[in-house]
Amino acid sequence: MKKGILLASLFCLVAVGTVLGQAKLKRANKAYQNLDYIGAIELYTQVLDKRDVSEAKIKLADCYRKISNTAEAEYWYGQVVRLPEAEPVHYLYYGMMLHTNGKCELAQEWFDKYIAAVPDDLRGQYLAKACDYEEELMTKNAGIYDVRHMPFNTAKDDFSPMMHKNGVVFTSEYLKAGPVKREHTWTGDPFTELFFVESKKVNEETMEHEYKKAEKFSNRINSKYHDATAFFSEGDKQIFFTRNNLYKGKVGRDDERTVRLKIFYAEGADGGTSWTNLQGVPFNSDEYSVAHPTLSNDGSKLYFTSDMPGGFGGMDLYVSDFENGRWGPPINLGPSINTEGNEIFPYYSKDNKLYFASDGHVGLGGLDIFFMTDNDGTWGEINNVGYPINSISDDFGITINEENSFGYFTSDREGGTGDDDIYSFFKQAAPVQIYVFDEATGEPIEGAKVTNDCNDATLTTDAKGIATIEMKLNQCCQFTANKEPYEDNNKEGCTKNVKPGEKTIVEIPLKKPIEDLVFDLKGRVLDKTTGEPIEGVEVMLTNDCEETSETLVTDATGGFEFMLKEDCCYTLKGTKLGFLSSTVDNQCTRGLTQSTTLQTDIYMQKYVREPGDVVTTPTNPSTTTTKTTSTYTPPSTYTETTNTTTYSGPTVSYADNGAVGAIPFLLHIYYDFDQSYIRDDAEPELNKLYQILIDNPELVVEIGSHTDSRGSYRYNDRLSQRRAEAVVRWLRTKGISKSRLKPKGYGENQNVNQCANNVPCSEEEHQWNRRTEFRVVGYYTAEGQYKEIDSTRPSDVRVDPCQGCPF
Repeated sequence: MKKGILLASLFCLVAVGTVLGQAKLKRANKAYQNLDYIGAIELYTQVLDKRDVSEAKIKLADCYRKISNTAEAEYWYGQVVRLPEAEPVHYLYYGMMLHTNGKCELAQEWFDKYIAAVPDDLRGQYLAKACDYEEELMTKNAGIYDVRHMPFNTAKDDFSPMMHKNGVVFTSEYLKAGPVKREHTWTGDPFTELFFVESKKVNEETMEHEYKKAEKFSNRINSKYHDATAFFSEGDKQIFFTRNNLYKGKVGRDDERTVRLKIFYAEGADGGTSWTNLQGVPFNSDEYSVAHPTLSNDGSKLYFTSDMPGGFGGMDLYVSDFENGRWGPPINLGPSINTEGNEIFPYYSKDNKLYFASDGHVGLGGLDIFFMTDNDGTWGEINNVGYPINSISDDFGITINEENSFGYFTSDREGGTGDDDIYSFFKQAAPVQIYVFDEATGEPIEGAKVTNDCNDATLTTDAKGIATIEMKLNQCCQFTANKEPYEDNNKEGCTKNVKPGEKTIVEIPLKKPIEDLVFDLKGRVLDKTTGEPIEGVEVMLTNDCEETSETLVTDATGGFEFMLKEDCCYTLKGTKLGFLSSTVDNQCTRGLTQSTTLQTDIYMQKYVREPGDVVTTPTNPSTTTTKTTSTYTPPSTYTETTNTTTYSGPTVSYADNGAVGAIPFLLHIYYDFDQSYIRDDAEPELNKLYQILIDNPELVVEIGSHTDSRGSYRYNDRLSQRRAEAVVRWLRTKGISKSRLKPKGYGENQNVNQCANNVPCSEEEHQWNRRTEFRVVGYYTAEGQYKEIDSTRPSDVRVDPCQGCPF
């Protein structure tokens, strides 16, 4: 009985707790709908203290995001994304909070998940690139900007500065003590008003200013709700600003009872010290917000931000044209500018750039400041201003002086006085204007691409042939301009001895290529030994302009011909089984101004003797008899002279009896008496053999080493084997496969002179016999099969004198 009463009591308590929790959740949701995020946070927290409610977690994360408390928002979105009720947009918000809080790699993971879930939303694609561009954005302005925190910032929000007369008009939540306190429920802070602070420049070189105490800007403009983001027309004839939906003391609300933002303007009087004729723009609405006005320099276009229906994201940028005495219908600036995120706080500068803040384009985190150039109604590329103006926090509300060297912006970065603070910046840089024009006509070239060697920026010239870039002071860069069908050209631009903001002009003329130039390359492939043409050689032509090649096979004449492109350098390579590959390079059309036929021959060395091949009579180095022979060297290197090619390489050694088979090639590698190590003077010869093996990757060679006749046969066999293996080891250290190298020691069995056992000879004569040769003994087919070459060795060999050998 008592047990039943206890259980019943417990059930009642749970039921009452659940009802109370649901009531509190309803109150929290109502506060959320009324934009009372501070009150909603308190209520959602109380709900979650009692029990785990998914809806409360999701709304709590949203509340913290909307009041820019990114640390708490990160924590709660980290829980939300793991809920069954999580939606793809929560992946995006979680990634944004992680990115804003400096956790780029983890943010990337959640951006990728959002892209997979919503591939058509460009926000995810833009933000996923942010980590890749972070280093570039952090470094591209190195040494350009000097940023200072302003002394008139308060413990509340101070933002949207605008230079006006001898000071700065800005928006602030600063509230003096008084009998009535007006606070808005979104953040629990005071409503914003416009303030003015007088400034005085105290250092022309560093642009340092002194600031007086801030005062309210105008009681005629400031109201009891939000007033913010002022902009002044030329000559202070008009002021445009943002205000809550309040006009003539009446508050306008939408269907959800929310007071939206509207743009108002007033006429200046008494030199801009007072304001009259206050009115709103005709496209204001109770159902959506229009805010953050800025004017083009001629006053004919009004740019602003709005969440009106038909946009691409949260808040979009719009423009209205002033026609027939009134502002026309708003026109969205389009999807290349507006994203699924927010584009807000536009500012039109004196040099025809539209600055704005966005959390949808690639940035460092939160809101970043971007700009694009207005080319007579055509917008240029969108550029991120970069660090140190942008940061991982929210950065927005920029204004710049007429010289484009000094200005102010807003940021909620760490180290400030309040939430949003105002900073000044001094640009220690100068604009460089690149003018690209036709060299023949002098006409500007529109659409030319301009790059430089100081950064990765690519600029595009406008209709006047002009592109502009900011350069650090005392810097020089090479600017390269290109556009089809013109030839590329480059000029140097420097900012040495230039003042900040002072413009430098770089003129780059482009010329069209000379028409109808024809270049070709002719020649023959010849046997290096006989000088006869070689049929069936595959000749491949490559160049340094593109990764393509042409190939042809020679006929009985050994001839070849290729058509060439201008301004390129070409390389020829001949290959045929039974011959060592041969290469001829530096065949160039670069710098040629008239049609030209280049002529060069390719000489190829046979490595297998066939029946009927002509042989030469050997010259015995131990005799005084000299016979003229036609001696060639295989083509290991070439140097172009006027229509001639010279060669250097291992010398060919032929048998005098015409034996068929592999031809031995002498390497000028000599050894100290009774030693097998590789001497320093052998390196050049070994490098030639190494290059031959690289150029002919299919060949297998025998490294044959020989000794003089001193010592026993057995000892000399072992010594010569060690010498051959020493060469193989050297080649293997260079990366040549062991399977392509066959060391063979011949001892004293194949002398090249009369210095046999017990025959008196000089040291020079013995040195001739201490030699190393190589010959091709096999090859691998394209299918990987090994084919052996007849390896019948000649009974006698000839060596040519070694120039520079140490004897």
